[in-house]
Amino acid sequence: MDIQSVDSSRNRSTNLSEITYQHFLDMETLNNRLILLDYETYVVKTLKMRPINRHYFALQTSSGEQFFMFVSLAIWLLSKLGKNLKQPQEYDDPNLTVNSILESSAQLDLFVDYPINQLKQGFGKHVIDILNGLAELSLKKINFPYKKPFFPVEKEEVEELPENNAELLLEHVEEEMVWTDSDSDEENMLNINDLSVLNKVKRQTSHKTNKNLIPSTNKEEWNLELEQVLPLLRVTIKLDYKDWRTSLQQMKEHKLMMNLSIEKVKPLLINLNSILRETMEKVYSREQYLNSSLDNLLVEYRTFQDELARINDHYKSLSNGIVERQNILLKITEQLDIIKLEMDERGSSMTDGTPLINIKKAIGTIKRDIMEMDVRIGVLQHGYFISKVHEKSIIQDTIMRPLFPRTVL
Repeated sequence: MDIQSVDSSRNRSTNLSEITYQHFLDMETLNNRLILLDYETYVVKTLKMRPINRHYFALQTSSGEQFFMFVSLAIWLLSKLGKNLKQPQEYDDPNLTVNSILESSAQLDLFVDYPINQLKQGFGKHVIDILNGLAELSLKKINFPYKKPFFPVEKEEVEELPENNAELLLEHVEEEMVWTDSDSDEENMLNINDLSVLNKVKRQTSHKTNKNLIPSTNKEEWNLELEQVLPLLRVTIKLDYKDWRTSLQQMKEHKLMMNLSIEKVKPLLINLNSILRETMEKVYSREQYLNSSLDNLLVEYRTFQDELARINDHYKSLSNGIVERQNILLKITEQLDIIKLEMDERGSSMTDGTPLINIKKAIGTIKRDIMEMDVRIGVLQHGYFISKVHEKSIIQDTIMRPLFPRTVL
């Protein structure tokens, strides 16, 4: 069980590391595709900016500059795909610009379900994905041919050595050449036995020639001449790091250092492994104990959660009725306010004495009008009576004239 938990934790850590560093790899792919599309001429000549590095959109450096570069590259790639968009200006709305890029990308069957707020930042995984998709479509449109990489073969420089140093190098090869490689490389290896046989043959021939030669010099003269020539006979061998012998020696040294360091570190690692196992066992046992002790509490917690959900549903149903009743209450309060205003107006009018004063004034004016009317009626009656009397007198005169002439009268 401990091994499984350790493996699962390792798998989780590897997955997290892959997710964390995936957009860096995607950015390197985007940089390579843009270089194949020759974006540098567009960035340098048109935008008057420096080319981007391989981690430009993976890290935040300057949001404004990165957003401008993202929009410019997206519009440039869309123009290669037949979508002509307007180059963004300083005072343009970034939301409209991003929406136009997403709409054009959606017409090319690209996945564009990305939040606009993260695209406006100018960096991140979503920006890299959009540019990668557009760059890939651009390369497909121009039918860019992908070829296998060609690695140049380095020519081995063969150093010509003088004949005097042949014996020295052969002895050096016999001392330092220890080669243990696979069977496939044995054909390319130097045969040390052949070199040793060649060295012996050369020594035998040199001995035979020396026997035939008879020395004609004195020992003292030979020593003097040897002392003079000795400084010139010193051989200085420079290390060539391309030589396989130096590499082999370095490998031996590194292997020795690794063995020494492993001997020192191995007991510490064993101790650390035992400590980790103990701690994992303790954690596992503690986890089992906690699970067993918290089972009842977890059951109670689930029941409480269910009851809380039921109460919340009941509260929501009641709250809907409360809202309706509150609306009715507001309407009733408005009507009540209107009635109160009317009652206040009536009460103020009832307590106020001005209407009575106005009534008294009106009664006084009516009485004066009645008196005036009475006077007028009396004048009119008097005039009517006088006219009637005058009419009677005229009628009497007309009746009395034939009976009594004027002279009699």
